[in-house]
Amino acid sequence: MDAMGMGLCVAFIAFVRLPSLKVSTLLLTGLLIYDVFWVFFSSYIFSTNVMVKVATRPADNPVGIVARKFNLGGIVKEPPKLNLPGKLVFPSIHNSGHFSMLGLGDIVMPGLLLCFVLRYDAYKKSQTTQTAETGVPPPRGVGSRLTYFHCSLLGYFLGLLTATVSSEVFKAAQPALLYLVPFTLLPLLTMAYFKGDLRRMWSEPFIIQQASKQLEV
Repeated sequence: MDAMGMGLCVAFIAFVRLPSLKVSTLLLTGLLIYDVFWVFFSSYIFSTNVMVKVATRPADNPVGIVARKFNLGGIVKEPPKLNLPGKLVFPSIHNSGHFSMLGLGDIVMPGLLLCFVLRYDAYKKSQTTQTAETGVPPPRGVGSRLTYFHCSLLGYFLGLLTATVSSEVFKAAQPALLYLVPFTLLPLLTMAYFKGDLRRMWSEPFIIQQASKQLEV
């Protein structure tokens, strides 16, 4: 199940692309609120932690459902339960026999942001190469070895580390996006602001403004 989950994450990130930083910010902020509500506040409404219950409860195998519906219990062997919804499961460091879970959304959604900034880094590098060939000096902020991808990747690592430590310290389920979104998004927005790219990344980051070929007399 872990291998299938990682394959789904890679496929989703490869085929889905975020068009701008504005869409990325709205998407991650909305999912952050959603994640925090279902982990911390759902128990006050539904008298149980809905997110944890759904993530830990095994799902019925469709083969078994069809076999019971057509009274094939004596012919078809009872299939095993499915470990759904999709998630990655890791053995706990301190508690033997216990496992830590990481939802696929906690990988895919920040991964889409990382994919977006990686595309923007490649686009900006190509634009810088074109302006250098024409003799135009590069814009402000170009030339730094710390790219937006490096900044977001480091933030994701620190956010995931913080979520893991918090889960071990409080001995309770933690919404990973509560740590991943601020650690990835806030440094990215700050870096883009100081490098002068925030306005362009926010709305239309990949529109190429071609110079007019007509000469003015």
